[in-house]
Amino acid sequence: MKRMVSGLCCAAMLLSLVACGGGKTNETPAPESDKPTVESQAPVEESKAPETTVDQTTFEELLEAGKANGNKLTIYSTHSVTVSAVEAFANKFGIDIEMVEGTQIGDNNQITQVATEVSSGVAGADIIFIQDGARTVSELVDEGYVYNWYNQEILDKVGDDCEPLLVWDYCNKVFIYNTDYVADGEINNIWYATDPKYAGTLQMKDPEKEGVNMNFLVMLTSDENSAALEAAYKDYYGTDIQLDSDCPNAGYQWIKMMYNNGAVMGGSDGDIAKAIGNPEQENDTQWSALITLNKYIKNRKDSTKNPGNFTLDYAKEMNPVAGFIYPIYGLITENADNPELAKAFLVWLFTEEGWAGDGTTTQRDGSVYKGMQGRMGDYSGNQSIAVAEGDLPVTEWKKILIQEDAIFAAANRADVEDFIKMIK
Repeated sequence: MKRMVSGLCCAAMLLSLVACGGGKTNETPAPESDKPTVESQAPVEESKAPETTVDQTTFEELLEAGKANGNKLTIYSTHSVTVSAVEAFANKFGIDIEMVEGTQIGDNNQITQVATEVSSGVAGADIIFIQDGARTVSELVDEGYVYNWYNQEILDKVGDDCEPLLVWDYCNKVFIYNTDYVADGEINNIWYATDPKYAGTLQMKDPEKEGVNMNFLVMLTSDENSAALEAAYKDYYGTDIQLDSDCPNAGYQWIKMMYNNGAVMGGSDGDIAKAIGNPEQENDTQWSALITLNKYIKNRKDSTKNPGNFTLDYAKEMNPVAGFIYPIYGLITENADNPELAKAFLVWLFTEEGWAGDGTTTQRDGSVYKGMQGRMGDYSGNQSIAVAEGDLPVTEWKKILIQEDAIFAAANRADVEDFIKMIK
């Protein structure tokens, strides 16, 4: 991966790209009070970013321009819901469904495919929905293959989360545990994962294969988060932290001790949830995990969607953080065949009906589009949209979870990746 020279340079480049791309009209500077800012627990070096612009083209104008441009729309996405959503969008607004295509494709393949298609001028996606902010910044945005875009309608709904990359959806990963082996409140400090008495009990999806997990580890090394970890260490172990010579701060020390304490790196959040929650597991050692909240919900014993016999709960109070929250970003490709229709689709996704359906609009197979309706663990960038019953609003999750900062992660990920290779 290309190592970035500094977060400052990257931030300036990102913001200069916001207004680029075909089909923009009626752009005006964002008012001082409305200018998006990066909201994160761990900002990179402060900088005076150049003033960005907000596209003033309306949804209706974009939709009509997109229809006039051939009704064609292609998306790539890490999330299945956007694949369903593009079909519902086409049906609702009278777009030729045969010319609308959504493909679910993971981060690694998506980054390779988009970079190859755009650099060679081959037709591909008009819009992408992608996780792994670090690689998206360094391998797609910095290279000019995709760009950030939003109009006034999106800005009014999303606010700060328009920058540096537009957040369509937030997902969270939390520490869950098997209630047969863990007392309520026993897991209350992140340093438990480094404690020899809990050796081998923690599972998580392999950060070297799951970009958002790697970005979580990168975020632990920021000045602010490492300071919080240092204080939590003393709270857990009762002594000041002593850093190893290869650990620049407490974030690196936690990563090293977590790996050395036998953390199990798995391949699927869903499989991990079933493995640690299975009451018939061969031994009682693998009983905690850091996985997505929605996989916990689907696999817990009282689940109505997937009732099973998995005795799970999640740690609601952890010092200093209970997990992490990461975005799925919506970005326009530089060689989009129909950027206007792609932008109209993006605007629609931030409406109530775009997020959860209107009860009547159907998908390609005739089933009613329900989007994220009733789904815990996914949160619209439009935070005025209510979350599922029993869930917390994203504003509350942000208070207890580390938030991915794509700029910081891009600037520092190579260092953390090298460190992990060295300690393993």
